[in-house]
Amino acid sequence: MGYTTITDQYYRDVAPQRLLDGARTGIVAYLRERGIADPQVALKRARPDGRGVVPAIEQQVGLAIERYGQRVDARDLVYGAIRGELAALRDPYSVFFPKSELARFTTALDGRPFGGIGLVLVQTPSGSYAVDEVIDASPAARAGVVAGDVLVSVGGRPVAGLASDVVAGLLQGPLGTPVRVELRAAAADAPLRSLDLTRAAITPPEVTARLLPDGVGYLVLRGFGPAADVQVHAALTRLHAQGARAIVFDLRGNGGGYEHAAIGVASAFVPRGPIVITQTNHGHRIVTDAQGNALPALPLAVLVDGDTASGSELVTGAIADHGLGTVVGTRTFGKGLVQSMFPLPDGSALKVTTARYFTPNGRDIDRIGIVPDVVVAQPADAQRGVPGHDPQLDTALAVVTDPAQRARSR
Repeated sequence: MGYTTITDQYYRDVAPQRLLDGARTGIVAYLRERGIADPQVALKRARPDGRGVVPAIEQQVGLAIERYGQRVDARDLVYGAIRGELAALRDPYSVFFPKSELARFTTALDGRPFGGIGLVLVQTPSGSYAVDEVIDASPAARAGVVAGDVLVSVGGRPVAGLASDVVAGLLQGPLGTPVRVELRAAAADAPLRSLDLTRAAITPPEVTARLLPDGVGYLVLRGFGPAADVQVHAALTRLHAQGARAIVFDLRGNGGGYEHAAIGVASAFVPRGPIVITQTNHGHRIVTDAQGNALPALPLAVLVDGDTASGSELVTGAIADHGLGTVVGTRTFGKGLVQSMFPLPDGSALKVTTARYFTPNGRDIDRIGIVPDVVVAQPADAQRGVPGHDPQLDTALAVVTDPAQRARSR
C-alpha cells in the first residue's frame, strides 16, 4: 500500500527503481538501529513498468525476518521500508506517521486540546526555536516563560536543527506528565534556566481579533485548522460590527494547515474569481474559485514573514493577485505544494505531496516565496502585535490608514 500510494498519488512521476532502492535503504537503516552492524539485504532490479517491485520488497522484508529472527520486529521492518521509499523522494513534506505520531500530528493540526506546556514556537534562520507566544494560564506562563525566550532542550534533548513536528512531539504528552525544558533569554550570553513543568490541557488559539486605535481591526491567524475559515469569517464580522474602517491581517509565523480552510479564509476577502490553481502529477490543472461569501472590502494589509508558509501563502497570493490588499513584511517561506493523508490499515498513515499550487495569476511560489509590496525587516527586540514596538505592524497600520501610502505601495 505504501508503494502504490506513492506511485499513484505523488505529484511527480517516480522511477520504480528509485523506490525499490529506497525501501532497501530503509530496511538496512532499521536493521542497523537494532544493532546489526552489516545487514545483508540483496539489491534488486526493477522493471521500467514497476511490475514486480512490491514482491521484491516483500521478499527483502521476509528474508530479513528469516535471517535475523527475534532481533527484529516485522511491523517496524515494514515501517522502515516505507520510510525508505518516502526518503527516496527527497521531499521533506512526504512523511510516514506511526499511529502514535499521527495522533499527535492531527491533534495539533485540528486545534484540539492536547497535553502540553503552552508555547507557540518559531524557528529562526539558525535552526533554533524562539518562543513567539505563551498561551495564557498555561504551565509555561505560570513558570514565567515570555515571548523571545529561546528553547534549548526538551527532556535533555537539544532542539536546535530538529524538525518542528519533532519538537512538538517532545513537548506534547499525556496530561499530568512531567517534562523538563531548558530556556534562555534572547541575549546570546543569557544563562540557561531549567524548568520542570507538568503538561496540562492546551487549546491553541487559532484566531484572535481586536480593534486598534483609528478603527483598524487587527486579525491574527496562527494556523489553518478545520474551522479556521469559519472562525476568520466570524472575527471579521465582529470587527465590521465594531466599526472597523481597515483591516491588518497577520499571517506571520503561520505554517499552513488544511487546504479547504485556506480557500475558505481567502474567500472572506476575495469576492469572486480564482483563489488557487492546483496541478497533479499528470499535469491536470484545477481552478478553485472564491466561495461567494466575502465581507465588504476595507483597506487591507497582510503581514507576512519567513515562516508564512503553505496555506497562508495561498491566501496571501490570492489577496495580492486580486489587488485587494498590500503585503507587508519579509519574503514568505515558499511552499507551493499540497499534501494529502493516506491511512494504512494499522492506524499509521502516509502524508504525501499530491499537487503543486499556483496563485490566481499563475505564479509558482514554491522555493521562491512571495516578496511583500512593502519590505520591512523585524528587529530582534520587536514585540509582535504591540503597536509602537512592532515595526512591521506599525508599517501596516500606516498603509491602511494613509491612502497616499497605500497607492505608493502598489
